Amino acid sequence: MRSAGGRRNVLEQVKRTIEEFHMIQPGDKIITGVSGGADSMCLFHVLLTLSEELDIRLHVVHVNHLLRKEAGEEEEYVRTVCIQNGIPYTVFQRDIAAYAGELGCSLEEAGRVYRYECFEAVCRQEKGQRIAVAHHLNDRAETLLFHAVRGTGMRGLGSIPAVRGRIIRPLLSVSRQEIEAYLAEKQIRYYQDASNHSLDYTRNILRHQVLPVLEQVNEKALCHMGGLSDLAEEYWSYVEEQAERLEQNAVIRCGDGMELMQTAAEGQPKLLLRHLVYRMLVQTAGSARDLAQEHVEQVLSLMNKPVGKRVALPYELCAIRRYQGIRIQRKTEDARIPEGMTPVPVAIPGITKLEHIGEVECRLCSTVPKLEISKKLYTEMLDYGKINGTLCIRNPMPGDYFIVNGLGDRKKLSRFFIDNKIPREERASVLVLAGEKQVYWIIGMRISEDLKLTHETEQVLQIEFRYEGERNG
Repeated sequence: MRSAGGRRNVLEQVKRTIEEFHMIQPGDKIITGVSGGADSMCLFHVLLTLSEELDIRLHVVHVNHLLRKEAGEEEEYVRTVCIQNGIPYTVFQRDIAAYAGELGCSLEEAGRVYRYECFEAVCRQEKGQRIAVAHHLNDRAETLLFHAVRGTGMRGLGSIPAVRGRIIRPLLSVSRQEIEAYLAEKQIRYYQDASNHSLDYTRNILRHQVLPVLEQVNEKALCHMGGLSDLAEEYWSYVEEQAERLEQNAVIRCGDGMELMQTAAEGQPKLLLRHLVYRMLVQTAGSARDLAQEHVEQVLSLMNKPVGKRVALPYELCAIRRYQGIRIQRKTEDARIPEGMTPVPVAIPGITKLEHIGEVECRLCSTVPKLEISKKLYTEMLDYGKINGTLCIRNPMPGDYFIVNGLGDRKKLSRFFIDNKIPREERASVLVLAGEKQVYWIIGMRISEDLKLTHETEQVLQIEFRYEGERNG
């Protein structure tokens, strides 16, 4: 009776999960990863059983990692099962040990990367709509705990999502015990990987020593952790959407790095800023794998530090407190702006190219154009009638000054750098818009007071600086 109940529950749970998360549409071709182990054999047979009801077609992908002596048997078993059931299949072989050496990562990570490469390749080739993998409820709980003990944010608590892109996980509400009961009832043979029982792996410690204790505390512990992951995923999705909107106004791309503007960050909820900084770290690093909540907090702590302070981060990144905010960049990133560059005359109106740096665009307007204040770090408006001579873009020079108040008082540019704690090593590569000795705009910082717009302004110069390949706004 228990086996029959297990069979009924597995099928119904999978159908509910598919419906709840809108995983599949009628007519879809589902690329299905099948290793020959218990989880993937259950996934294969469940989808095969439901294929007519759901109106889907299957295409199996098997990846032989060439790591164990049973690998050849497993490959042949999957091949035989596909032939017996009339299911098309594709088999890949790769020396994962050698591949891990090429990537400089663990066997587990190398295997995961290569499997998904294979799934995606077949999905494109076969014009598939979805890729089904066999993660289940226990996997989700293990991942949640693994993330929690390493230090994580809301996304880590989301653990393994039911859907990400075209990856779907129909077994995510099914426990390992239910999977084994289903396979026993259906008399489906599967292979067991001996490494799944080795306590040399952190996940196996969680699987065999931690989760059983939690289930003794509460027999529904797995379901409760799955529910927590669903809630965390919902929170994450909502905050991600809000952070993406904020990023458009608060973050500027500078070369290969990103800069969070303090003026736009002030007054924002701490939750949203944390999420925004996490997005910046992931985009700059190109990966989220080794980024934790502690790294986000380290970056945000710079807001209360002097200009020039920095913190080291994973992926050879660093965060630096700058005059206008916090920049995240590669530690080895060369200065984006060369020191001692030849002054470049600015075309007014028009676009002036700055080789290997970017460009400056000037527009002349008879009225003040509307601009979002939060986007004005690299866009300024000047009273064109008060500018004398030719403007150029260059680095600071000895004797440079700018006007600091409405009375016309001057301040040396070198003094400005000292007063505003601009690091000495960065001063020579700052860009300025200047005449002969008067600086009209310290780009990204401030403009000369005598060029600010007034009710007497007749012609407005709107000038925008853009880094190469980027639009800063």
